[in-house]
Amino acid sequence: MSPAADVVCDGVLGNSGEQGPALVRFGEQNARGIGVVVDRFGSLWDRAGKGVLNRYAADGRLLGSYRIRTNENGNDQIALVGDTLVLLLGGRLHTLAVTAPAGSEATALKVEAKTLSFAAYKGRVALSQGDKIGWFDPATNAIEALVEMKDVDALEVGADGTVYARSKNNLHRVTGGGTTSATSGWPKAAPGERPQFLDGWWYGHAWHGTIRRADQNLDPNPGVVLGGASGSFIGHLDQNTELSNCRGMAKLWDGAFALSGIGGILQVASWDGATKQFTIVRRVGAVPSCRGLGLDRDGRVFHHTGVWQWHDGPDVPMKFQINPPEGLGQVVMLDDERMVVATNLWGKPAFIRGDLTIEAKTDRIEKDCALPKDTVGAALYKGDGGWTLLTVTPDGKANAFALDPEGRYRADRAAVSLSTAQPVKEWTSLAMMGDTLLAGADGQVINFARDGEGWKEAKRWNSWGDSAEQKFGVRIHISGDGTTLVVADRERHRVLGFAPEGGVPLWSFGAVDKAGTDLATMEHPETVAIRNARVVVYDAGNQRLLKLRLTNAR
Repeated sequence: MSPAADVVCDGVLGNSGEQGPALVRFGEQNARGIGVVVDRFGSLWDRAGKGVLNRYAADGRLLGSYRIRTNENGNDQIALVGDTLVLLLGGRLHTLAVTAPAGSEATALKVEAKTLSFAAYKGRVALSQGDKIGWFDPATNAIEALVEMKDVDALEVGADGTVYARSKNNLHRVTGGGTTSATSGWPKAAPGERPQFLDGWWYGHAWHGTIRRADQNLDPNPGVVLGGASGSFIGHLDQNTELSNCRGMAKLWDGAFALSGIGGILQVASWDGATKQFTIVRRVGAVPSCRGLGLDRDGRVFHHTGVWQWHDGPDVPMKFQINPPEGLGQVVMLDDERMVVATNLWGKPAFIRGDLTIEAKTDRIEKDCALPKDTVGAALYKGDGGWTLLTVTPDGKANAFALDPEGRYRADRAAVSLSTAQPVKEWTSLAMMGDTLLAGADGQVINFARDGEGWKEAKRWNSWGDSAEQKFGVRIHISGDGTTLVVADRERHRVLGFAPEGGVPLWSFGAVDKAGTDLATMEHPETVAIRNARVVVYDAGNQRLLKLRLTNAR
């Protein structure tokens, strides 16, 4: 093939390991973060999806993955005692040496617990079993009873070995005599969920990425140090939605802290002593899933809740983050700058819209909207002084919605049919190329022409020659910008660009039938977007986004 354009990889977004053995990977199923610890080697540990514990370098590279129990609940937590990790997973304690080789499995102990402290004191951590609070020694598995207390949902240990128990949003100080102190103003209001005593300060957490700091007497100092309740903005919710409700913290070095996100993605924050505020400066993790990508003319990339810029590196946090939607579909662009995507938010249909240079708007539709929860493909075409947004589910159910010129939802349109010449098992994506609707389905590109209010198949194709390399695999994802159709050929590990009518590819990227982890190869590329000679593709097997730039395009 004589390409009409050369393809340059401009790097990686969303995977702090970038390429090769350092690539970060999460388990196949989501799981909450469990807090984070920093061992004596300076490496960070946190859960990375169900059944996976990851160890990272402070710069975001993966150092090793370990097997842990898949059972989980909201009290799961990690602590460090010397060189031993103590893990509370699904109500049972487990241990793992920080010197264990990658691939090792944490040892399940015959010790059940409800809560666990973050901090340790003289080789022990605090735990609760039912209403009983005590010390646990991971070297001997011995438990020393301390006190009984109802409704305990969190424990922590102070620098002097004092045990603190959170019950009904108050922190109680547990004395050596086995009772809780009712003097000197105790119990006191906890600073938030999962309270933690770290580096001489109390920290607590709330939704919208909010972190509060208090002094040793639990007096706010200054109070909110990160996130949505900071009051720094009016009419705007400043938040990191990957952090969301922080699972725990660890100090890396003076002025730098690791924060465990709700889904196991770590954020590294720097501390400004003058303003008494945290700023998130690094993202440690991967892109475990991606169903929609927006791309504007300047290379800004929308993914799930926020935006990356084209020049961002693999460990850069997203900007302009919004509340996380449920079941994000394919993102479409109104023009070179503005996007719209159909989704669901808090159980209701919703449409996210806006310019990628600012925080997107989410319009939640309370009634009379038939948007399904599992849309995958979307396409946009003009009509009635605005836009029609067409969506499709994996089984081919199509819906159409009237949008105003700004992309705001106006109403459901009449039912739309996608009439095919033969049955389709799985639809993945849509694209508009002029007046032609294209669909990626069953490893084929299907061209549709208008048929009244619906669409009727005009042709379908999956090859451009007779050789084995000139045919798509069994699953493809497509995107178009009006002049170029881009196809992510999942099973054959490549991305190809075509003229709107198909034919011989204009360019290709990746090694056909050869998966890889470097910057020239992929493993199972899926969701894809193209605009202004740029392509961003979800490299699903490597859990990263690749930035591709077309040069010498004709």
